[in-house]
Amino acid sequence: MEEKIPITFEDAEDSSRYGEMVLVKPGDTLLPIGYRRLASTFYNFEYRNDDICLITYPKSGTNWTAQILWGMTHINELQRATTQSVESRLFILDNDFLHDVSEKDYMERLRAKRPEAREEDGPVLQLAALEKGRRLLWSHLPFNLHNPNILDKCKVVYVMRHPKDNMFSRYMHFIKIEQATIQYMAENFMTGNVTYGSYWHHVNEAWKRRDHPNLHIMFYEDMKADIMAELKKLSQFLGTSLTEEQLKRVAELTSFNNMKDHPTMVVNIQGLQGSFLHKGEVGSSKGQLPPELDAQMDAWIKDNALRVDPAFRYLS
Repeated sequence: MEEKIPITFEDAEDSSRYGEMVLVKPGDTLLPIGYRRLASTFYNFEYRNDDICLITYPKSGTNWTAQILWGMTHINELQRATTQSVESRLFILDNDFLHDVSEKDYMERLRAKRPEAREEDGPVLQLAALEKGRRLLWSHLPFNLHNPNILDKCKVVYVMRHPKDNMFSRYMHFIKIEQATIQYMAENFMTGNVTYGSYWHHVNEAWKRRDHPNLHIMFYEDMKADIMAELKKLSQFLGTSLTEEQLKRVAELTSFNNMKDHPTMVVNIQGLQGSFLHKGEVGSSKGQLPPELDAQMDAWIKDNALRVDPAFRYLS
């Protein structure tokens, strides 16, 4: 019998463009249908005191931050990042329900440890549960779909990015695999009719928890403006006690150009060959939207940012 959790599901009205999807409530989070089978497992996932969990809305600098976290906790093994895939160094939990990700490699690793393991129970979730050492966990699920005790159990890093740049980065990603106009992407982004649903629901779930001592919120724009200052704050939060020279090594390892040159540092999404990184710039959406759509997005951002917090930084 399926364990009762405070989550309900509705069939997505039109999920043909992204494959079969399900609408998850509360929050109206649009997810691949595979999530439904694993929702209870995700919600009851047992976090540990030494876990570091990275939670982001997609296209917020997730790959970059994941590599930073790995580098800061593996300071004497940095070369591994250029030879071993990110999937083998971090637990990307959502890969268990993303319809475009092959589970073959995960199952081989899992059955080497537990021959009776079943693919339908989520290979990555099972591998993470079997891991004895410190775990770096990565998920795009909003806070309300995680175990409610996550912040009491482990440290969580959450990264935010300006919604307009976020939308444009998503557009630049999907234009490589399908013919979608920027008008189409922007309109769907504003209505939450995209994978992982509403940007504002996602960031609000984090923002209302911002005073918890185990949550560290970072802004993509701050990282781009002064990465060393952000690394110092992150090191203090994680308790890594890294020196200035060590932090410089992490910054160099995770620079945009270095990551772009090493496919092992970027997760493979939807079968794209090579890096799907675009430019990684702040303000990348500037001048890219038709004037009417640009103004519409500005009004949408201002209205929703005020609902999150009158002092929220992304007001336009």
